Parts: sequence; C-alpha cells; structure tokens
Amino acid sequence: MPSANECELSGVYVRYTDVADHGGISEESIKDNQSFDLVLELEAGQTIFNAGAAYNLFVVLNDLSDSSKTIYTNTQAGSLGDPKWQTMDTTFFWTVPASPPALTDDHVYQAIAVMSVGKHDPIVDAEQSDLFIATQP
Repeated sequence: MPSANECELSGVYVRYTDVADHGGISEESIKDNQSFDLVLELEAGQTIFNAGAAYNLFVVLNDLSDSSKTIYTNTQAGSLGDPKWQTMDTTFFWTVPASPPALTDDHVYQAIAVMSVGKHDPIVDAEQSDLFIATQP
C-alpha cells in the first residue's frame, strides 16, 4: 500500500473475460476465439483518495511480433472516490473482443498501462504486463 499521499499502479495483466470458467488469473496465452480483459490493479493512499484527486488511466496492447503494432487502446478518467474508483484498492479492466482483426496466432503481445493522479505535478506510474501469445482453440 502506498503512503497517504501517493498512488500506485501495482499490476497489469491479461485474463479471460469469462472469469467463472478461467478463474480470473493472469494468462500467458489467450485463445484467439475468446474475449479477454486488460486488467489494471491500482492503489491510492488515504489522504489523496479522500481529497478526490483527478485520475487518468491509459492502456495500450501491442503486437511485439509485428514491430510493436498497436492493436487496442483505451482510457478512463475521473476522480478518486467516483463510481469507477470507489475504494483505495481497485481494479479496472477493458475487454478486448474475441478475434479482433489485428490479433494474430503465435504472435507475442504485451499490454502497457499508465496512471496519472492529480492535476498539478501529477503522480505518474507505468507498468507492463507479462508477455503472452494468441493461440488457436
């Protein structure tokens, strides 16, 4: 847990969207016919959380086998304590649909996320997921 005035992007990983069947854990390979989530784990200290500081999140999924071609991006913005970031420890996720046009079997992929909290002199943290591949079912 970060100190009272800090925030931290503590984890980035991919998991199958169907967490009931797959357990919601980080995956090293994703079947190309199933949707998956890009997951960010975030923590905010008590003081900055109570102040309702503004936040911005950005996530990008790159195909490292194809010159780091970007195949998915998304963003989220708000204030700490809003309906999307309701507790000091929270998880955000974005769902990448099954069989996106740019997803290629046996290519290596990686998600990269950036968190920015506060408007003036923001706290910025970046993390990347473990590498994973897309496979046939």
